[in-house]
Amino acid sequence: MKKLTAVLLGAVLLVGITACGKEKEAANANANTPAPTNANASANEAPSAQAEDALPTIDELITKSSEASKDLKSFKMDADIEQKMTIVQGDQEMKQDINIAMTMDVQQDPIAIYQEMTMDMGEAGKTEVKQYVTNDGIYTLADGTWVKLPNEMMADMVAQMEAAANPEAQLEQFKAIAEDSKVTEEGDEYIMSADLSGEGLKELAKNLMSQSGGGSAEETAAMMEMMNIKNIKISNTINKETYLPTKSDVYMEMDMDVEGQSISMVMVMKSTISKQNELEEIKVPQEVIDTAIQG
Repeated sequence: MKKLTAVLLGAVLLVGITACGKEKEAANANANTPAPTNANASANEAPSAQAEDALPTIDELITKSSEASKDLKSFKMDADIEQKMTIVQGDQEMKQDINIAMTMDVQQDPIAIYQEMTMDMGEAGKTEVKQYVTNDGIYTLADGTWVKLPNEMMADMVAQMEAAANPEAQLEQFKAIAEDSKVTEEGDEYIMSADLSGEGLKELAKNLMSQSGGGSAEETAAMMEMMNIKNIKISNTINKETYLPTKSDVYMEMDMDVEGQSISMVMVMKSTISKQNELEEIKVPQEVIDTAIQG
């Protein structure tokens, strides 16, 4: 059961996190209905204040955000993830709540990540992980020991990270949810949101997994095939002045049958993005390099 939970968790998290990071490109082909013009204004009058203050269309917001993101060299993401899982086998029912707190520093060029994660599975225990992913290697701290993953894994993982960080490369896959997206505003921020359901969800999730490298793990790919994703709600918040993302929320409902068990799950992930272009270069500390054992 613990192995099943871990694999399932990895699949769901990967879909959720990737969707969260890529939702801003999701509706590039779509545009909101233009704001109504003043019916009483003459043809010679200047545009009204209402027209000037109209919300940007989806297309306009994505274009400006994409342009701004080209200058984004680094950022920090903090995420809180809550998952409620119900597992039914025969007459037995088990509930498993999983809470994850994650902090991630991301450097774009060259791609590098430092992350810390605490996963609390209640009676099943708590796991704390630290990890560096850089061109110098992948180093993971678990159970008090730094482990360097095999070098042959590095090229694939770095390539997957670079692909996931490239908005242009992802654009086509996200046009499918264009008509379900909208723009609203709150204070000094725009909010892009989408409420997704139906048959297209599973294909979108599979594309997300493939693009982010999740499909390379056979167990995770098999789990994705069994998943019935019923609903995904996504929102991204974008600063009006900088057009950089500041927050993202993902809600996902799914169920599946595996190993004679019926599993249903609800995931809620709330993340904030900060310290844009303020982080120092991400390097693996020499002490970590010197003390790590080979995985």
